[in-house]
Amino acid sequence: MSDKVLSMEEVAKHNTKEDCWVVLYGKAYDLTKFAKVHPGGAKLITDAAGMDATKIFDPIHPKDIMDKLLKPALTMGVVDAATIKPEHVAKPPEAHKPAPKKKKAVTDEAEEEVEEFKKPPLNAMLNSFDFESVAREVMEPQAWGYYSSGGDDEITLRDNHLAFQRITMRPRILVNVREIDMTTHILGVPASVPLYFTATALAKLAHQDGEVAIVKAAKKAGVPYMLPTLSSYTLDEMLAARTPDQQVFSQLYVNPERSRSEEYVKKLEDAGVKALFVTVDAPQLGRREKDMRNKFTQQGSDVQGDDEDDGALLL
Repeated sequence: MSDKVLSMEEVAKHNTKEDCWVVLYGKAYDLTKFAKVHPGGAKLITDAAGMDATKIFDPIHPKDIMDKLLKPALTMGVVDAATIKPEHVAKPPEAHKPAPKKKKAVTDEAEEEVEEFKKPPLNAMLNSFDFESVAREVMEPQAWGYYSSGGDDEITLRDNHLAFQRITMRPRILVNVREIDMTTHILGVPASVPLYFTATALAKLAHQDGEVAIVKAAKKAGVPYMLPTLSSYTLDEMLAARTPDQQVFSQLYVNPERSRSEEYVKKLEDAGVKALFVTVDAPQLGRREKDMRNKFTQQGSDVQGDDEDDGALLL
């Protein structure tokens, strides 16, 4: 990382997709190559070239993610806050919204009932498919696209659903079922049921409390939670949300800068994280077409970069 102090005027000179600097939390980063592999699409970054994008970045990402994702040489310096003017601050792009559905004339009371039906109380959720159905209606289109999409034509995604549907359970019969105990251990960690919360990136897309809320929910449910590498909160914030006796797992994307991964794993170890899951089947970003069509901006996305070196920027 460079300790050089930059003026915002200097950063503003790097305002094209071929030379793209962006300011986040007072630091200037060269995101020229990273933009091509950004999961949210290149356009979101290049539209903020030469500007301070902290206000756009902060609601979704953790503050330390660029230091985790980028090589140190791509941190260009610290920006003098006194030189940042209102015109230097990037404005959020207008999210793509589907055309409103035509509705028959209804009374105010009926309209309120429709809105309440879209997001019923939690005790009305009978199974996981109920949550999915409601989420499709109430989540922002970009968030729903991010969470629900699969690669290319989503054939593998559909096959996965079918595979789970082929799993059946043969019940034991003529046994006493007055008291049922489903408690177990997962990799040595106690669990109230044989389930755990797996790692999913960017939980703030669904709720402002993001992964912190999931940590608390996992404790209340009595099951482990696998902390994601690409979270909306920092690792320290997620770990701080635990209770003293709560045990968690963690997921890791290995950084080409191996020392970064070593530091991350050491931090997990020092924090008492019980298990590490290394993602080994993601050598490059998946081509999630639904997600690409419904990005955070209505404009096109260069998600699939052709530069063979671009992937080296990612974990």
